[in-house]
Formats: sequence, structure tokens, C-alpha cells
Amino acid sequence: MTRTLALFDFDGTITRKDSFLEVIKHCKGSLHFYFGLLVMSPVLVLYKFRIIPNWRAKELFFSFYFKEDSYMEFQQQCRSYAIEKIPSQIRPSALQAIRDHQAKQDHVIVVTASGEEWVKPWTDSLGIEVIATRWASQNNKLTGKIEGRNCYGEDKKVRILEKVNPADYSAVMAYGDTRGDLAMLSLADQKFYKYFND
Repeated sequence: MTRTLALFDFDGTITRKDSFLEVIKHCKGSLHFYFGLLVMSPVLVLYKFRIIPNWRAKELFFSFYFKEDSYMEFQQQCRSYAIEKIPSQIRPSALQAIRDHQAKQDHVIVVTASGEEWVKPWTDSLGIEVIATRWASQNNKLTGKIEGRNCYGEDKKVRILEKVNPADYSAVMAYGDTRGDLAMLSLADQKFYKYFND
């Protein structure tokens, strides 16, 4: 295969804001959001000092806000967030890089720890693929748990390799901005770390 594989992190790389927090604010309102930050602040401290892993901190936060909510309603709220809010949070230079890859017919994949429920509507609008974390539900109720693996750190690399073989491409380019992207960047011939800053 002669085309390039282009891998993009989402939060902080393509966007200026953390979409996990922003989607909570969109779904629950600012008052409930900030109250939750206060209640859950011990979790933030534990995560900051790496006492609990990323996936566990995410589940605790998500459970506080969404556990037992209707999954169908959650999906609808996520789609409205993707349509109404994500476009204004996108870095123009990152979007241009995606469009440049598309113009070359490169294989573009967004690889993110954020929820497929809100990132996929945006990637679908651009005609690109996404590998993301997905939130589990049972009987149309959110369980507060991640379905399968959290798409973060080494799991980003694992999920990518489950989907594609980098050896099938003429080159691999990867864009990221945190330690959670380092495993993904290790797959790339060309690595772009904190490349977009607008």
C-alpha cells in the first residue's frame, strides 16, 4: 500500500479543550458539573499523583454523573454536543492537517480515550475513522463502566494494531500531546508532539 496512515489524538491535539469534561457540562449543566468537580476532587488528587489509573478515575467520574441514565438519551445528548459544541473547540491547524491527509487519500484515524458516543458523530461528519472508548450499558441504562478497554496509553497502540497493520503503509504519521499518546507515537515514522498550538 502506498498511502500514509495518519493517527490523531483528539483531546488537546485536535481540540483545545478536554471533551470528556465538556460533554459532562453539556449534558448536566454548569451547576451540576462544578458541584461534581467539588465532590469528586479527591479522585482528581489520587489520579494526579498516579495512585489510581486513568481508567478508574474516568469510571468514577462518569458513574457520578451518568450511572443509571438512559443510554439512548445519552447518545442523543452526545450527538447534540458533537454538532453544537465540538466545531468551536477544534484547532484550525489540526483540522487543516486532517484535510491535507484526506486530499492525499491517506488513511486517517482519530484514536482517543474520549467517548465514541460523542467523537464518532464528529469524525463521521468528516468521513474519517475513530478508535475510542465506549461506555457500557445494560437494559438501556448506563452502568458507569467502560465497555472493554479504555483507549489510553498502551491500549491505544493495542487498539490500533487490532485494526490496521502499519507495515501495510508507506509511512505512519502520529499526532499527540500527552503521555497517554506516547505508545501510539511509538508506531510512527514521523511523530508530532504538541504540534498544533492555535
